[in-house]
Amino acid sequence: MNPKTLIYVLLGIGTALIILLYGPLDIAASQWAYDRRDTWLKPLCVAVSELGVITWWLVGALLLWFYLRYRAGNRYWADRVRFFFAAVAASGLAVIPLKLLFGKARPWMLYDENRYGFEWFAAPNAYGLHGFPSGHTTTAFAVATALALIVPRFAPAFFVGALMVGLSRIGVLFHYPSDVVAGAMLGTISTLLLYNFDKITFKRN
Repeated sequence: MNPKTLIYVLLGIGTALIILLYGPLDIAASQWAYDRRDTWLKPLCVAVSELGVITWWLVGALLLWFYLRYRAGNRYWADRVRFFFAAVAASGLAVIPLKLLFGKARPWMLYDENRYGFEWFAAPNAYGLHGFPSGHTTTAFAVATALALIVPRFAPAFFVGALMVGLSRIGVLFHYPSDVVAGAMLGTISTLLLYNFDKITFKRN
């Protein structure tokens, strides 16, 4: 399946899943996590969530690119790292306006303020209404997709890791399953779009 077709397939499946999960299934999953908030699940999910922090990936990629390009003189891998950096950065930029547009309440607001769902056009400082899509999941799937394009043989492991990050965001009560699906879709599709349309050299090597 070529990347353009894959984008349409992912968009269709992801949208259908979001519609299916929104409402009772979202709430049931968050209730399951809420009931286990004082168990081993919470610290485990907090630790796994760190893999979705965009700063680590961007800084690491930038340092690695600098080393490969100017110290090691390895243009081949420097181009691939540059693509990785661009993919993660682009997904991170894309998620910000979507969070503000949708204004979806985070799970902990359901238990603190009895609020669930989209409230639309959230203020930049209204952190509790920045639940959709999941930013950590977006980053994790952008990382996984970029790495899968660069090193295809390890693609399953990359996506399993990304999925674990998404699940961890449900476990820490920061996102519902529909938020995670939206983040996975955004991170994957934005990276595939970049792969299709940018003019980096590694695709031609």
